[in-house]
Amino acid sequence: MTSFNQLHINFDNYYTSYQIEIPGKDSSEKIREQSGTSIQNQSLLAAVTKESLMPLRISQIAGFFPIPIRPRRNGDNTSASLELPATFSLVATPSAWWTFVLIAISFFPIISFQAEAERFADYSVAFESLGRNTFRTISVLWTLLGNGCPCLARVDVILQRRRFLRFWTNFLEMLGQFDVVLTGNNVLSPKKFGSSLTKKFLVHVILNFAAVSVGMYGGLAFSFQYEGRIDIYIMGILQDGFLKVLGVMQVFGFTLMIFFLLVYNHCLATILNELDKGGQNRDEMAENLIKLYKLVDDQVHEFNGLCNYTMVLGVMYNFMSVLFYGYFVMLFSALGETLSLLINAVNCLFLMAWFVWFGKECSEVAGKSREIARKLAFLGYGGNDKTQFVSVKSVEAQGSRNSRKRWGYKTAIGYIQSCPLTIETSIFDMNLKLLLSIFAAISTYLVVIVQFQSVDHS
Repeated sequence: MTSFNQLHINFDNYYTSYQIEIPGKDSSEKIREQSGTSIQNQSLLAAVTKESLMPLRISQIAGFFPIPIRPRRNGDNTSASLELPATFSLVATPSAWWTFVLIAISFFPIISFQAEAERFADYSVAFESLGRNTFRTISVLWTLLGNGCPCLARVDVILQRRRFLRFWTNFLEMLGQFDVVLTGNNVLSPKKFGSSLTKKFLVHVILNFAAVSVGMYGGLAFSFQYEGRIDIYIMGILQDGFLKVLGVMQVFGFTLMIFFLLVYNHCLATILNELDKGGQNRDEMAENLIKLYKLVDDQVHEFNGLCNYTMVLGVMYNFMSVLFYGYFVMLFSALGETLSLLINAVNCLFLMAWFVWFGKECSEVAGKSREIARKLAFLGYGGNDKTQFVSVKSVEAQGSRNSRKRWGYKTAIGYIQSCPLTIETSIFDMNLKLLLSIFAAISTYLVVIVQFQSVDHS
């Protein structure tokens, strides 16, 4: 039996000669002749790169994108609307400096360790008989992961910057090839897709800004209530403020990854739409769509390798954050602090919402990939330019013409069936099933904390 690895090798070898064609001046003229619609409306490359500016800027501000961005003001309607430099200096790049500043902030708890210990001793009076040891343990874990995960994630994006530039080049090539192959035939409007990207990320920013403002107010208001020594008061304000800044930035840690997942899902939906629509020769359809699928397949594999540690650290951070906020919801409920309870509940819900959005997009990539495999496996020619679904064996029995191509299709389809696209890390697969497991684990830990707290009378 052919192994998955052998299938992957065959899949790559069969399309080694496949040359990527990026729309330039000549292909732009060709597109104009073939389609009566506006090129700008039909170019996926132009639409996606134009709308990519927002998630890229958000990631820069959040300290997860140290690469300079150069928008093109008067570019061709079928070309990328921005470019990333092939080489650049970290020293001369403001976004890189900002990333280093946020990394440095992560180490502030080391400086303020003694002041934090004394502040806890003063604060703990309010938690008498509510489990001061439990409060201390949760706070220490939150300080370690709340500072450590963002720090390591930013170090990773610094180290991966050259790899990202190669990834971005391949990403543009994929979009350009979709424009070439589907010129005039793409029912899923690239312009509408670009507009939907803008709306989604605009809502993402507005809601996060509102939630973050509430969280910042609640966290710092708690710090301002400290009435001890002035030096401890200042160090406490700085530590809580820096931790909140890191928390604000970490909220946007998934933004750029969600952007790429949205694009992958749109590309897969386009392939599915072409399969459903039919209307062209079976062999030509199969060849074009399998080639397009392979471009997305290569992109997803690159994405998994590039974002491996970022996804792992993001999951760890969100897991600890939801657990932390859940604990304080229970704690402030026992203390009767309604405002603090609501602030922590809002933070918890928003973190879960964006986490679920990310997981949903990951699951949709896998789901659409499996649906494409199912439809390709039974794709046949029914005559009169209509596409119908018949068994692969029936397709092979229709004659020996193009038998080599059909054998290649069968090999490629076998790989697609055996290895559907998956957003994965070196530790786990990212999907909604993982999130359900995480939320179940958080619920279990909260129950354990409640039980532990019931016997912790410190």
